[in-house]
Amino acid sequence: MTTKVINIVVPLDWDVPQIMNTFNEHENAFILNMGSELIKDARFMVAGFSQKEIYDKIREETKTEIQRLEMDLLVQKRLNSEIDTSVRNVYNKQLEQMNRQIDTLRTQITTYDVDNKNVVKNEVEKEKEKHRIVLEEKDKQLQRMTENYEKFLKQTTEGKSSKKIGDEGEENFILLTETFKDFTGYKLEKKAHQAHKGDFHLLFKDFNVLVDLKNYSGSVQKKEVEKIEHDLSINNTIDFAWLISYDSNVSDWNRFPIMYKWIVTDIGLKCIVIVNNLNSNKNPTDMLRTVWSITYELHKMINKTKVEDTDIKEMKEIQERDYKVVQKIKTAQKRLSELKRTVASMSQITKDIEIDILDALSLLSNEIVKNECDKNVKIKEWWSSNISFDGNVENKLTSTEIWNRFKKDNKEYVDENKLLVEDVKNYIQIFIDVDNYVEKSKKGAMDLIGFKFNDLLVQTNETMDLELNIPSTIHKKKQVVKGK
Repeated sequence: MTTKVINIVVPLDWDVPQIMNTFNEHENAFILNMGSELIKDARFMVAGFSQKEIYDKIREETKTEIQRLEMDLLVQKRLNSEIDTSVRNVYNKQLEQMNRQIDTLRTQITTYDVDNKNVVKNEVEKEKEKHRIVLEEKDKQLQRMTENYEKFLKQTTEGKSSKKIGDEGEENFILLTETFKDFTGYKLEKKAHQAHKGDFHLLFKDFNVLVDLKNYSGSVQKKEVEKIEHDLSINNTIDFAWLISYDSNVSDWNRFPIMYKWIVTDIGLKCIVIVNNLNSNKNPTDMLRTVWSITYELHKMINKTKVEDTDIKEMKEIQERDYKVVQKIKTAQKRLSELKRTVASMSQITKDIEIDILDALSLLSNEIVKNECDKNVKIKEWWSSNISFDGNVENKLTSTEIWNRFKKDNKEYVDENKLLVEDVKNYIQIFIDVDNYVEKSKKGAMDLIGFKFNDLLVQTNETMDLELNIPSTIHKKKQVVKGK
């Protein structure tokens, strides 16, 4: 019988079964025929699979792997649970030890209190008298300021011409803006006698503000909002305007004490911040500082929405929700710029895109305004209850101490709103004079001069820390007394 030779290509790393060396030509032909038929049938079967059959087959083949992964997940959860239990046990032991130490210290404090009651009482009286004098002087100063301000308000409403009322409103605003004198780059420019410039321009390091004052006894009409909107749109160096009404609300914009209105101009987005009934606040300067804080946050948001390449690291720091909104704004701005340059006739589409931008901005702006107001109120209430200023340069607090005390007293609020030490530090820089703090570095802690915690002003129901020189007739060494 004659035979023929064929070439078969196999992978280089394939090991040839030894038995193949024993096959004769008939067995080789049989193996090749059978293998070819099997592969042909398999290809035919695979080609005939429906999408569902392929999905079921893959699912069946991966079922074991999925079960293995689920088992690994259960093991990991069990391991995490055991680790959590171990950590809790260690924490509970440390807590018990601390409680025992606290009980011991309380016993010692009680003993010291009994032994040194008269000495402590004398020291307390000295401290109380010292702070009483400071507080009385501060109260007198505040009373004088309040009387002068109320006198000014009364004068502005007693039958004066609209021009004189306006002039006095401007003079009052100049007094109020003294609160910004320590802000970096701050400058005040009076523009009342220049057309379409507003009453004042406030210049800050990061942004500029056009201010329009309304000293009306009745509501400020809608046309005044339209006027400041026009003035803002034609001042290319200013992105923000403040419409401030002293003694009344602004029509259609009076749902909240502070509201805002976004406008779209040829050079980008701008915002009008509307302040209703400024004089209804006990401290108008605090309200102005809050308005500045809101404007600063809106300024940062505008910078994020500018159409430009954004650094990858910065994008990672943006929260997922805000990132999506910012991307929507960027896309809308690109579309708007292209349409305005190429298709001037498509006005309706342009208007719809402007609405999209304003709606997207509102999602961020509403939360910024609410969070800034709530945050400032929360920190201010806590500050007023826990910290006092006596002007004594020997008394110092650090921003880190204040943050630790605030975080401890408001743990749930801090966790829920994701407050950071920088938030409290920024509050301090905004609401106290620059002469009363020293900033060691741009992102480091600050020293507050002349401030102390209220619980150091000894009261009968608060903890007191005093370092006393005990007379030799009682004890021979200096002791630290902690009493309630």
